[in-house]
Amino acid sequence: MPDFAPLQWALAVVAAFFFGMSKAGLAGMGLLGVLFMAGAIPGKAATGVVLPLLISADLFAAAVFRTHVQWGQLRRLAWPIAAGVVTGWWLLRVMPDAGYRPLIGWMVLGMLALQMGRQRFPRLDTALPHSPAFAWVAGLLTGIATMVANAAGPIASTYLIILSVPMRQFVHTMAWLFLCVNLFKVPFGVQLGIINVGSLALNVKLVPAVLLGLWVGRQLIERISPVAFNNVVLGLSAVSAVWLLVR
Repeated sequence: MPDFAPLQWALAVVAAFFFGMSKAGLAGMGLLGVLFMAGAIPGKAATGVVLPLLISADLFAAAVFRTHVQWGQLRRLAWPIAAGVVTGWWLLRVMPDAGYRPLIGWMVLGMLALQMGRQRFPRLDTALPHSPAFAWVAGLLTGIATMVANAAGPIASTYLIILSVPMRQFVHTMAWLFLCVNLFKVPFGVQLGIINVGSLALNVKLVPAVLLGLWVGRQLIERISPVAFNNVVLGLSAVSAVWLLVR
């Protein structure tokens, strides 16, 4: 079990809470969770702590959202994402700990730019090609981003929106996509040593915060404007990402 200072515990608990909220449908909270966990835990170890927390939330989400999964889309993305995960695993092997926080900051800023571009230019989604090559590009980027930073939600979301997947199928497919992908990543995390007995003991303590986040997220999503909420999250994520870059 890591010997955390009070501030580190606070950041880790808030990050776990945000991961739960993200799986309840408030996807932008996942980026904040990644950033807060990177602030709580130095280096690549943060990725290993985040992954089991995401899987615990994925299991609950997949249990709820299981009737409208587009399995054909999951099969189409399987090999590209697997190749991206292997690429991300290699990056984590060769990357020094000192380079982890700046890399997370740049990747989150890239995800934010993608999200804001889609909001500012709605036609961007329909302009992108519907081709196997595009599926491979989207899958590779999803695999790399999820292995390195657990921050691939915007890429996978963009891909499914471009294909005009209806909202219900979108939510259910995303839940099962990331459950399968995150389970696939576990052996790589174990091999890297970022998933270990100590990190799992920390996960056990943080799971209640994930479940609380799931419950709060389900309450909030019925009561707030998704557009306004996402704008606030994007702004906070941008500030946090810049903080990681300059720290």
